[in-house]
Amino acid sequence: MYQESKMYFLKTIVKMLAGVLIALLITGITDIHTQAAEEKPQNGAKTRTVREAQQYVIAKDGTGDFATIQEGVDYAQDGDTLLIYPGTYTEEVQVMNKEINIVGVDRDLCILRYDTTFYRKVPLTIAIGKVENLTIYGMNSGEEQQGPTEEEIALINAELVGDSWDRQKNYTGYAVHIDQNCLYGKSMCFENCRVISENNHCVGIGARGSSTVRFENCELISRGGGSCIFMHDPTSPEVSGETALVMKDCSLTSYLCPYVMTFQSLLPSHNSMHLTFQNTKVHAIAYAESSSYVSDNVNTGFDVETLSMLEKAGVLYNTGFKSTAAVLVHSMQLKDSLDYMETLETASETGDYTKVESISLPEGITYIDTEINNHYENVQTAAFSAKHQVIAIYNADRQPANGWCGLSNAILTADSYGNTLVEMNAVVSAAP
Repeated sequence: MYQESKMYFLKTIVKMLAGVLIALLITGITDIHTQAAEEKPQNGAKTRTVREAQQYVIAKDGTGDFATIQEGVDYAQDGDTLLIYPGTYTEEVQVMNKEINIVGVDRDLCILRYDTTFYRKVPLTIAIGKVENLTIYGMNSGEEQQGPTEEEIALINAELVGDSWDRQKNYTGYAVHIDQNCLYGKSMCFENCRVISENNHCVGIGARGSSTVRFENCELISRGGGSCIFMHDPTSPEVSGETALVMKDCSLTSYLCPYVMTFQSLLPSHNSMHLTFQNTKVHAIAYAESSSYVSDNVNTGFDVETLSMLEKAGVLYNTGFKSTAAVLVHSMQLKDSLDYMETLETASETGDYTKVESISLPEGITYIDTEINNHYENVQTAAFSAKHQVIAIYNADRQPANGWCGLSNAILTADSYGNTLVEMNAVVSAAP
């Protein structure tokens, strides 16, 4: 199992939560706890009546209303709030067709984690409501995990349209999965959260029409093969329409995957995507070789090499492009590149990401030394080529379109500014 001692979060808990601090923390939420305790379910069935939204305390030590987050989710009704006390909750939490708020008392101390070996088993599945002050951690424990039972697989196949478990079983899970029809016409908000993934994308979003998914003051950290954000439009006309993604004051870091964001257009005739980025910092990596990239990425923006060339020539921003990075494209030397890749490989093989946590990538794009190809067996062939970009764009017809970065029916709003990547900032007219 994943060792508790390797988690820097838990070390922080031991150091920070002295007796006086715990006392103050508990005192500060006594009123909420008392209110929730009055609604605490007893043994046996309890009659529920129409009432105002309630708050329930989740505490691992049994002092709250529930000891697990999922118990609270199952009991809560629309509008209710689950207040999460400090602790590490190893759970596969599913909030299905229910609009509730999940709020931790401290992001560093309230940790929801689960091994994401399987696509359908992730720390948090949710679509509407609010999540605040939590660390959500999709782990790669390095240990074999038990997959779905035959009964569970049958249920999965029954609910899938145009898909099957035979395909999905080949994918690992996100840390957060947002993909339910209840999202239509509603919103999902994450505030002051840290989302970490060691397998697939940090957050997977299956958008719905007339909806908004919002991230504010959040950190998204990808240590595995997925990007920080993966978003696609609806595939059914019944729940299609205008969808929106808003990211404000966030940080996106990708240690291994060369893509920091991934967008897919599946039904452009019925959908449009409105994207807003504000003051979002990106810490991305890029490779000189092409085997890490995909050939069907139709992003129409600059590749990393062109960005670097234009930046060095001093002409990148002459046409209205902007970046908050002092240097947009950084170069990592050969020795540092080899050490960096060895650290990532060791972490992936052992499930111990302690050393990865200590790596501080600069704001911008860090370009791995070109000579690193000579030190690895799986290098590109002359016949394979792909654009080296940090945003992946996929369209249903595999052709670039006229939307943002070539994405079909995608719009970057005029309110997008203050971001690291030039593609995330609305282009303004250059000064004459």
